[in-house]
Amino acid sequence: MKISSTLPTSIPSKVRLAPELEKALQKSKAQATEKASFGDMLMEKIQNVDQMQQQADVAVSDVATGKSKNLHEAVLTMEMADTSLRLMVTVRNKALEAYQEIMRMPI
Repeated sequence: MKISSTLPTSIPSKVRLAPELEKALQKSKAQATEKASFGDMLMEKIQNVDQMQQQADVAVSDVATGKSKNLHEAVLTMEMADTSLRLMVTVRNKALEAYQEIMRMPI
């Protein structure tokens, strides 16, 4: 039996993705074509962190009041919100350090 060592010359033109991934991909492409400023991107990320914090608050209050019995999801939501907040604070600190370093440079 002979095994061919050549690679296929054609790749399927359309790969089927899950509907959620397809929507995310289209949204990503649309955002890439728009000219967004750094400030707009930063504001969007801060709003995402704020939304995650609010979702964590709702999850905790739902577990505390008995509306939800799923403690595991509430803890995961809280940890995701905490991690995103820590990342945002770290980015802020790095940006401030870079700004201070630039300000200390002699002209």
